[in-house]
Amino acid sequence: MGMVATRAVSLVNAVVLGVDGRVSDSVRIAGGIVSAIGESPCRGDVVVDLAGDVVAPGLVNAHDHLELNSFPRLKWRSHYDNVREWIADFQPRFANDPVLAGATRDTLSDRLWVGGLKNVLSGVTTVCHHNPLHRSLRERFPVRVVRRFGMSHSLQIDGPRVASTCRSTPTEWPWIVHAAEGIDEEARREIATLDTLGCLGVNTVLVHGVAIGPGESERVQMRSCGLVWCPSSNDFLFGQTATVGPFSARRSLALGTDSRLSGEGDLLDELRAARRTRQLTPEALVRAVTVDAAAMLRLPDAGRVEVGRPADLTVVRRTTASPHESLVVATRGDVRLTMIGGVALVGDEAMSAVFHACRQAYVRGQVDGAERLVAAWIGKRTAGLSVLEPGFEVAA
Repeated sequence: MGMVATRAVSLVNAVVLGVDGRVSDSVRIAGGIVSAIGESPCRGDVVVDLAGDVVAPGLVNAHDHLELNSFPRLKWRSHYDNVREWIADFQPRFANDPVLAGATRDTLSDRLWVGGLKNVLSGVTTVCHHNPLHRSLRERFPVRVVRRFGMSHSLQIDGPRVASTCRSTPTEWPWIVHAAEGIDEEARREIATLDTLGCLGVNTVLVHGVAIGPGESERVQMRSCGLVWCPSSNDFLFGQTATVGPFSARRSLALGTDSRLSGEGDLLDELRAARRTRQLTPEALVRAVTVDAAAMLRLPDAGRVEVGRPADLTVVRRTTASPHESLVVATRGDVRLTMIGGVALVGDEAMSAVFHACRQAYVRGQVDGAERLVAAWIGKRTAGLSVLEPGFEVAA
């Protein structure tokens, strides 16, 4: 992600969301890791006064199709009963719909980068891409991309072949599959089918789960499966979303954006969509994009601000009395700093000292009209993209 800071950075007068609900007032970053929490700066530190703003773990987006974020939301019916109907409407249009004309092999690397930009600009530092890991995702990229996981697309696409990918996935890795994505009986039956195939286990991560009712929920809870919730995508396609309280109570819930083809936008948009369902508290929603998401994806170093862990952090403007609520209602304009491994990637003008501390050259840009400093290597790659990230501009 860049060079490790040559000078330690202390963020003070902050509200630091630590592990297990602990809140502190400062965090120190040295050598790319969190070296202290709640302690006074050391002599020689670069000290940045946050004036009460929130330091959160870098957010974890548990489900994205990175290459599909340069397109608008698309559907051709008021609502669908099953994702199969949307796929049937959608797939033939790749050949003749001008809106989808850019979805070619030649543009794939650039489209993946747009997905990376979407995430880092919204405070995400780790994303799980539900597709093969294209070469560009293994190179220098704006966010960390999960490498160790198994997956199938869905029973809709892969049929019984899902069982072989499930069996071949090491038990210490998550195995991820779209499931129960719809509101009809066919979608509901997918949970029983996956169980019959031996695909509901402790490392199973189901994506969407809209059709999961009380019986199916009990079944997947007994098997200790996790759920990735994509409420805005679900509402757009089906007019309703999953019931997620039982998963959150067991700390087996994460949040994902799907892609802009069906989702509202970035992970902050998804947090606000989740809040509108009134199913969970702000604290539970924050866990679903930090520590609980990281645990489901078997990422011990992600989703937490903890001494000895990599300094993947985001600083968000505090706009409400509750720091958790401030994160849940935030927009990209409220994200003051995003860093990965102690290296600043995007920040406001007041964070220039952090860029200098880690010897990170930067260019100036705008995020939704707000002035931002952007790591120079990100700005250079952005300027050469054949497709654009909406609302993001960098100086030539």
